[in-house]
Amino acid sequence: MSEKMNPKTFEEIRDFIYKKSGIFFEKSKEYLLTNRLNKRLKELGLNTFEEYLQYLKSPKGSQELAPLFDAITINETYFFRHIRQIEAFRDVIVPELLKKKRSINVWSAACSTGEEPYTLVIALMEKYGQNIPARILASDISNEVLQKAKDGIYGEYSVKELSADLKKKYFDNAGFGKYKIKDFVKRKVVFKNINLMDPTLGRKVGKMDVIFCRNVLIYFDAKSRQQVINIFYNDILNPGGYLFLGATESISRLNTSFKLCHFKMAIAYQKPE
Repeated sequence: MSEKMNPKTFEEIRDFIYKKSGIFFEKSKEYLLTNRLNKRLKELGLNTFEEYLQYLKSPKGSQELAPLFDAITINETYFFRHIRQIEAFRDVIVPELLKKKRSINVWSAACSTGEEPYTLVIALMEKYGQNIPARILASDISNEVLQKAKDGIYGEYSVKELSADLKKKYFDNAGFGKYKIKDFVKRKVVFKNINLMDPTLGRKVGKMDVIFCRNVLIYFDAKSRQQVINIFYNDILNPGGYLFLGATESISRLNTSFKLCHFKMAIAYQKPE
């Protein structure tokens, strides 16, 4: 039987998560948070959420951050999601940036199980061959999904948008309806555990020409979104660099310094040169 969370404990755990990650659970998401954390109670041998809260606040609590983030993050993704953005990146933005430099730096922020960064590699390989003119960093707050990304094994849902030719070219058949990304694709991505709310974010990521941060900031409140966008703009993006958000996301109220760029059925935000 699942343990229930009283309102005061919910607020305290919610505030703890928010302080550590920037992810904010509205009151209406109490049921979701309860369900996701019940598994942690069982694994830790705890009986109540009050005990779990005390554990988080104890000296051992720092060890719980990674499993906590694994439990609360949402990982719904697949290859070539929002394909018009990928096409704008490959066919317009990359050639434009390569007029001024030989290679570009690309960051897939909150990459989940790896479909997005591997998509970027495949898209670039289709245009430039295996020696792509890009270095790709992929990060997430969850160690669990990062390990899955490094393993590179995917089910039918993840590859549902891929043609048979692309699957044959970039994946090995792992049996039982599974597909394993080939090593020559894997080698093009560096995976790191990075928290978007880390005050040293800029130093950990370095300078980037393109940032993909899609369907992530919707889980942050306005203050956290503002903080992350400001760091992207001030500390990470090179002048002339681009930021891609989810198809339904907007930062027009958060940062008016970005230039909104329209592509064929896609938009991106550019830092002026």
